[in-house]
Amino acid sequence: MTNARRWFLPGLLMLVILMLVLLTTPPSSRSLRYKEGLDGLTKVERFEVGANPFIIISPDVNSDGLPDLVVSNSGAGTLSVLTNNGQGSFGEPSVYPLGTGIFGVAAGDLNRDSHPDLVISNERTGMLTLLLNNGSGGFSSRTDVTTGSGPHVTAVADFNGDSIADIASPDYHMNSISVILNPGDGSFEEPVSYAVHRQPFCSVAADLNGDGAPEIATTSYTEGYVDILWNDGQGAFGIRSSMELGPELWSIAAADLTMDGLPELIVTRYTSGTITVLENRGAGRFETSGDYPTGAGGPCWATPFELDGDGFTDLAIVDGHADTLTVLRNHGDGTFRDKVVLPTGRGPSSSTAADFNGDGRDDLAVANWQSGEIVLFATSPAEE
Repeated sequence: MTNARRWFLPGLLMLVILMLVLLTTPPSSRSLRYKEGLDGLTKVERFEVGANPFIIISPDVNSDGLPDLVVSNSGAGTLSVLTNNGQGSFGEPSVYPLGTGIFGVAAGDLNRDSHPDLVISNERTGMLTLLLNNGSGGFSSRTDVTTGSGPHVTAVADFNGDSIADIASPDYHMNSISVILNPGDGSFEEPVSYAVHRQPFCSVAADLNGDGAPEIATTSYTEGYVDILWNDGQGAFGIRSSMELGPELWSIAAADLTMDGLPELIVTRYTSGTITVLENRGAGRFETSGDYPTGAGGPCWATPFELDGDGFTDLAIVDGHADTLTVLRNHGDGTFRDKVVLPTGRGPSSSTAADFNGDGRDDLAVANWQSGEIVLFATSPAEE
């Protein structure tokens, strides 16, 4: 009995202290914590698009200062463009038939008219379809460019410093990256192929060493490597470095998670149900800073964004098996300990972040592969 009293009384005292803290905390402070931890993101609207929307991006296609939505519908063989109505919602999609086999879509100014054009990869034909923007958000001019076999998720950036967007295409069936430089006169140079590990799936362009020239990083689906092609400043990539993470790597994104001016790499690992953050240590060195579980196994896409206005880049991950959106909150040092999980709809495949409603906060749009729709999530300010 003496031993029981020895443990019971301190425990009761701690419970009393905890209750006093809760009761004396102002209601607004309690709701603020709840809001940020659980309710910072709210599903607000759905938009039907074509069958099997796969990659979604958010360029300002009509140059009105508002981010719009563009999504590749792999099952329908179409591209859907939804323009922002200025109220955080979107009108009926404009649909562009492109044929079976389309895969990814990326945006960039290909002809120096200050309007974003579109690059769509076709896994079946080995072609990239370029749609030039007419200046008001329409895409009537089409050019097809040959690349390697099985182009997947492309990256668009100025690789040779001439202020014109070039293209990097991961050629899934050729185990290579095709770099296509753009002279800016409506033609494109012949693709230059660089070997990477087997079945490159997704690519991202980012200046990883701070020299002003973007590198190309890609994921190897089969062998589980991240390959980095280092830019010599002229648009050539003769040096490659590789990091082995494990099989079935899916998407890759770049963002400065540690606030040191150098972007980290964020990789989704499809079958393991985790993402891996590769911390940029400078001088071309990356180290794994953490593996983070995200769902039931099937994280498809990681999108850097800012959830809570603290100045640190958070991560949103869609999981195609769990039908969820997982938000990992950055604690300012590139580590993530808080997790918010929200339902998305059936089979989410990718997401994009932008301030869709003009409130100064990042929102998210998710493409749901199985249900053929886009789901919009808005960030809500903390309660006062």
